[in-house]
Amino acid sequence: MRRLTFLLLAVLGLCAGAQAQFSMAELYKPVALTNTLGEKLPARLWDRRGGSTDPAPLVVLLHGSGECGTDNSRQLGFFSAIHKHTILDDTPALFLIPQCTGMNPWVRTLAFRADYRQPRYPSPALRTVKEAIDKMIAEGTVDPDRVYIIGVSLGGFGVWDAITRWPGFFAAAVPICGGGPSSPEALEKAAQSSIWIFHGAKDANVPVDCARRMVDGLKALGTPPRYTELPNAGHAIWGTVLSDPKLFTWLFEQRRGDPEYDDDSGFFGYLRRSFLPAD
Repeated sequence: MRRLTFLLLAVLGLCAGAQAQFSMAELYKPVALTNTLGEKLPARLWDRRGGSTDPAPLVVLLHGSGECGTDNSRQLGFFSAIHKHTILDDTPALFLIPQCTGMNPWVRTLAFRADYRQPRYPSPALRTVKEAIDKMIAEGTVDPDRVYIIGVSLGGFGVWDAITRWPGFFAAAVPICGGGPSSPEALEKAAQSSIWIFHGAKDANVPVDCARRMVDGLKALGTPPRYTELPNAGHAIWGTVLSDPKLFTWLFEQRRGDPEYDDDSGFFGYLRRSFLPAD
């Protein structure tokens, strides 16, 4: 029996090792996204359903400004930090990494200021991504209750823009070093998704106040998000954030219509941290 167990473990280890040898370029297949206006966007899609035809969770990854282009390749390297983790995970899911251009970014304007006003319409790039998701849901490929969006830098601004334009559409959102519209009306819409915000306290590219403003506004509404501020980090925090498996464990637990708020915020969170033993 012991020998059989050993052999099974060895076979599983070999299979995992062989799977891990595949690069992102091999797993993420090139696709073209087109919206109803005929506007196109290159993207890469990894269908990790293992042959199943059941609707599966979808993770949308929005890159930063340095990965803008039309080669449909540069954006992959931006998310290489998640590859080592996700390659060994067998959870049925789809991962979509679209690529925007500098002339057609994820947002029309960047929300750097507290008085930022969101443009009336989404950028063509973000609209194309949203319509592609709608199509995948209509086809039965994607579970509408488990659509997740992660964005870094420019993509972080895109995440905020998406969850305030289409409230409750995304089950969970992870804006990394980004910012968004902080009016109570916009934040009430954003709060319909579970949110985990990340930012470096010493970010010289996107001021940390962009994140703090969103956190404070959501707290004021009684819907505090998860917020992780890296005290000694600058702008390039995505390698650290995206390589943490706890992020994806949390992500796949979220469901549309059931937004999570951070229980560690506010007075009751203070009491729990002060008087209850740590997990």
